[in-house]
Amino acid sequence: MNNKHRRSIHFLFAFIYVVFYASSSGQPTPPVLDEQLLQKIAREVSGSICFEHIHFLSTLNRVWGSRDYRRAAQYCLDKSVEYGLKEAKIEEFPIKTGRESFWMHSTGGNVPWDLKSGEFRLVQPYAMLLNHYESAPSAIASMSRSADVVAEMVSIDGGDAPENYRDKDVRGKIVLVEGGRHNRVHEMAVHRFGALGTVHFYAASGSFLESEGIYWASIDPWNQDRTRASTFGINISSTQGNWLKQLLAGNGKVVVEVKIEAEIVPNGSFELATAVIPGSDIPDEEFIFYAHLDHPKPGAHDNASGDAVLLEIARTLSSLIQRKIIPPPRRTIRFMWIPHMSGLNMYFHAHPEKWAKVKAGCNVDCVGADPARFPTQFHVALPPHSLPTFLTDITMNLVEYVNDLIAREKDGLFSPEGSRNMFTAALSPYQGGSDEYTANTRSMNIPSIYFYDEPLPPRHNQINFLEYLDRTNLKRVSYLGAIISYALAAAGENTVAALINETELRGKSRLERELAKARHLIDFSTVPEIHRNYEKGMNLLSWGRKREQGMQNSLEEMAMKRDHFRRLQENARKSLDLNADDCLERLRRDYELKCGSLQIPPRQATGPTPQADWEEVIPSLNPDIKGSIGYFSNYLEDRLGDDFLKKYPGVRSSIKYGNVGYYETLNYIDGRNSVADIFRALEAELWSGDYPSSHQLGFEEFLNFFRLLEDAGVVTLKT
Repeated sequence: MNNKHRRSIHFLFAFIYVVFYASSSGQPTPPVLDEQLLQKIAREVSGSICFEHIHFLSTLNRVWGSRDYRRAAQYCLDKSVEYGLKEAKIEEFPIKTGRESFWMHSTGGNVPWDLKSGEFRLVQPYAMLLNHYESAPSAIASMSRSADVVAEMVSIDGGDAPENYRDKDVRGKIVLVEGGRHNRVHEMAVHRFGALGTVHFYAASGSFLESEGIYWASIDPWNQDRTRASTFGINISSTQGNWLKQLLAGNGKVVVEVKIEAEIVPNGSFELATAVIPGSDIPDEEFIFYAHLDHPKPGAHDNASGDAVLLEIARTLSSLIQRKIIPPPRRTIRFMWIPHMSGLNMYFHAHPEKWAKVKAGCNVDCVGADPARFPTQFHVALPPHSLPTFLTDITMNLVEYVNDLIAREKDGLFSPEGSRNMFTAALSPYQGGSDEYTANTRSMNIPSIYFYDEPLPPRHNQINFLEYLDRTNLKRVSYLGAIISYALAAAGENTVAALINETELRGKSRLERELAKARHLIDFSTVPEIHRNYEKGMNLLSWGRKREQGMQNSLEEMAMKRDHFRRLQENARKSLDLNADDCLERLRRDYELKCGSLQIPPRQATGPTPQADWEEVIPSLNPDIKGSIGYFSNYLEDRLGDDFLKKYPGVRSSIKYGNVGYYETLNYIDGRNSVADIFRALEAELWSGDYPSSHQLGFEEFLNFFRLLEDAGVVTLKT
């Protein structure tokens, strides 16, 4: 799981969405699935079986291409076969350089790597074991080669910058560095200045446990021009790092020993495991579950929990179907255990015939934590506004259903071995924090929800313990995933009327909420702001109308099957349009009244805007490129150079790390929206979702981002 910036804004998101979306219709609407069927699923799902999967997976050091990663993939495969799933297989993707391209994604420079053993010891001023592979495999930086070294240690502040090595002799020594990226530190210390290897740590933040975490980090397999192999890197905790720095300052000479047995796997591959519950009527259409399988041992919460939840959903639904307790879904439900951030692109790049038939998905990453052991809450993030889908309303409906059952203590959704804690699933806007970042793109077009806990227990280190997890919460998360996926995969004549009505009702509620935001802005406007704020409110409602039209359109294929459903949907569309017209009219009246109170005349427009020159410029996506440009993608660097951001003033590094403004800019490119339209769509969505200012784009920054995309061959601009 990624996107660290999300932590500071997350509770605001959760509060907004719980307060509005979980109560937007007054009382919860009836569930979109038959309640007897929901009860049958509840009686089968097991948090304790889920926990046992995590118990096994957390014993494996699941680094890409390693023997333990293969064991984890094989475990998921074997369990899928045992549970009666079909088409179970492991798919392999040969990786030699770490820059292999799967559309816009690569593996971020990582190659298949296997660690057999490793230890880090203090030799002088006295002997002491510092870290060992068996207890903390994250202490050995990924991509390290074998080593057997005893050498003096030297500390370099800011070890990723060449000027900090001036007048310092590091040749033949081991360099200790705080902060920066370990791969950049290694490039500078080893490849440029001749050090034997690097020892790296991050400054601690958060709880005291963060100080003891040995955080997983990688070095690059080779130097920057790929002419020399890298040596080794050691990761240590903040506590250990500060202690070693003090030791160096007080004793003058510190000698350490490094022993590693590791290798870049020759002819290695990244792997994913997949299996399906076949659909009965339209098996080519799929709902996909996906969870990343990699992470260093133990990686219990991140992300053995997500992998195990997929297994438990698969077992639950398959068992009920095999015993004819519930009918098979009309569409196929696929389960995928994948490499983080690159796995979906790998799979669909190899199977281009499949991705267009995937109707929706769910990413599960870091779930089932016990709030009594770590203060956290379970969240469900919705798809972005750019991909309107009835999956959003199925999800909201069934989240409400489960929350209501638990609040009324009528659910029975606890494991005998688990807690009796209360549970509320909080709805959030689109997050972009994990693998759904790839799926929720215009080019992939797989609208996906995202299950996750926030805040997170310490992760990417040796203290991501099994003990953080609760069998009861694992059961509840597995149940919610099972019923949401089944509702979408089974959607058809029996449920389409309910889905049309549900989407109409929730659409009206969303528009009313956006009207309330716009009216509030008008109420507090001053003379210099009033006209611009009115336009902003009208824009919010106009794009809200388009979103709700898209929600209804996502049901059109099913609604056209019968004349009754077609007419029902026509009525829903008309009703939504009338509601949108009414919202716009009420805002207009409020605006005119406010102008009167300010003693100024209302007007239709504020005059020319910076966007005016871009009203006729229509961008289009390169059809040969799919996915996102974030996280483990080297696409932009390969085409524009490593320092590409310097060429585009204002464009920030968050372009690659979950910034919703940049992300949705790409998603609103549909061959019809102009550049100006897309900017207005962004303004509307970011305001609607109450995203913080870090996600907002100024217009010049927005235009420079388009120039970047055009230079990289991602888009073309036509007048």
